[in-house]
Order: sequence, then C-alpha cells, then structure tokens
Amino acid sequence: MTKKEIIDKILESDIFKKWHFFKYHFDLYNKGSEHLLAKSIVDAILEIENQITNAGLDYINKIASINNKENETKHYDQLLQVLAELLIVHHAISFDWPELVEYIYEPTSTKSNKNPELLIKYKQFEVGIEVKAPELVKKQNERGTKPQQLPSRSGIIKSVDIEKTMLPRDNPVKDFLISTDKKFAGFKADNPEFYGVLVIVWDDFIYEPISSLTSPQSGLFTENSFAINEKDEVLKFPNVDCVIITRHLRPIKRGTRDEPLPDMCLHPLDYGRSGEFPFKVYIKNPNSNLSIPSEVLDCFQALKPGPELGAEYLPSDFITWFGK
Repeated sequence: MTKKEIIDKILESDIFKKWHFFKYHFDLYNKGSEHLLAKSIVDAILEIENQITNAGLDYINKIASINNKENETKHYDQLLQVLAELLIVHHAISFDWPELVEYIYEPTSTKSNKNPELLIKYKQFEVGIEVKAPELVKKQNERGTKPQQLPSRSGIIKSVDIEKTMLPRDNPVKDFLISTDKKFAGFKADNPEFYGVLVIVWDDFIYEPISSLTSPQSGLFTENSFAINEKDEVLKFPNVDCVIITRHLRPIKRGTRDEPLPDMCLHPLDYGRSGEFPFKVYIKNPNSNLSIPSEVLDCFQALKPGPELGAEYLPSDFITWFGK
C-alpha cells in the first residue's frame, strides 16, 4: 500500500463526514500541504499496514470512529489513547527482532477471545504487547488547581486537606493490570513461556505510575498492595511479566495542539532513541518467574527506574507544588 492510498482512505473516512478533532490536521492534505501530526500518523499506519495486512487500516477506522461530539474531552482522551497504541505498535514492528517468525495484530488464544495489541513471535520466544494510557485532560486540569499531591497511598492522607490534594492515580494502573492480566491469561495457558508486557503511555508525571507500582506502603507490585480480592488476598497479576512506562502522552498532546514538541522529539509519534531523555523504564512483576528477554528491553529502550534518571523516576509519598 502507498502513502497516497492511506491518505485517500483518511480523506474518505468519517473524519471528514462528521465533526472530528483531527479534521483540521488532515485537511491540509486537501490544500497540498501536510501537518506534522498527520504525517506522523500516516507514516506509522503505512509501515504497520505493509508489515501486517489490515492492521494499519484498522487504526484509520479507530481514529475515524471517535467523532461527532464537538470538543468532547472524553473523545479527545480516547484519541490520545489510540495514538499511544499506534505509537507502541509501530515502534514494536520497527524493531529488528532476531529470527522473527511473525507479527500477529490483535491475536487471540485458544482459551479466550480477549486480545492484546500485538503478538511477536521470534526465536523461541512469544511476546505479547498490551498498551494502556490514562485519562489526561481531567487530571491535567486538577493538577492546575491543587497545590499538593499524594502519588501513593499512605498514612499521610490523614494529615492533609483532601480538597487541596490530588489523590493517587493508582486505580487506573490497577485497572490496566487487571485488564491486561485477563487478556494474557489464555496465551500463558497455551504457552507457559509466553512473556506478557504491559506498556503504559503516561505524561511527564511518570512518578505517578512508578509510585502506584512500587510504593512500599501500597504499591501494586508489593506485598502491601492495596489491590486485594474477595478473600483479602493481594492480587498478583501472574500473566503480566513486566510493565514498561513511557512519557509519550506529552508530545502526542502537543502535536494535536500545534505546540512545540518537547525534548528531542522529532515528531508527535517519535518514540525516541536509546539513551535520550525522557527515559523509558521497566518494572518487573516480582511474581513472574520469567526473566525479561533482553530484546524487549532493547526494543523499548527501557531502563530500571532510579535516582540517576531523575527525581521523577522514584516513587514518591508527598509533593507540594509551589506557585499554585
């Protein structure tokens, strides 16, 4: 498939038949020009389509289907989430996997119809990729009105003014883990060596998911996790072997708003290069008995979070924002 064919399908889609957040960006094609966000999306879709037939076209349908509610912030969040998924799937299929057998888009196991984004078969490994991104707009607005934040659950909550405090964002991370664990369960049943990766695409406040997972007081990957079942047992998420976290919602959001891209980002869906800031990190599920394949870390340029990466790469208990 050619780039022109991809553009033609976009111009014929509901992006132009109904109200859509991205009509402005793609309409420049009708005027003989090209918006940077549109180019970023089209190039990613083209590469995916030429690797996995119909997968790239499916992203056109996903983007076009979120329409007809003018300036609806939930729709905007949903579009950012689709672009986060597009970013990660495109990056994964662009990596040079050793002895690649095949990519399977939205695969299903023999035990379930629940499907993650991508299955990568290479050498003797099978790696499943699920992508999640949180609601952005509401929480971004909340940060702007509250002078302090509790990134993780702790006894500190008893001594703060709740009305002036942004509470932990650990429930979305918990929901991501529960959903992903269910999707990967059938693949683990089919192949115990299947390696399940949850990629969380967050914004610059990366300490929020890091704290949600690793806070000693309540982290989801600790024995003190706040997530328990009906028997008061800590949820283990046995089918999620590791979580990778990126900060890419920021350039995606800026790309939709015609704002300057941050850091060393070349375009809104530029995943970045190894060693570049902002760093991507991985957190291994301590309940997994599988070692992280080195190819997964290499593909996603993932580092272990620690102080050498910056203060935002450490779990936090309490933050005060000055000047609010």
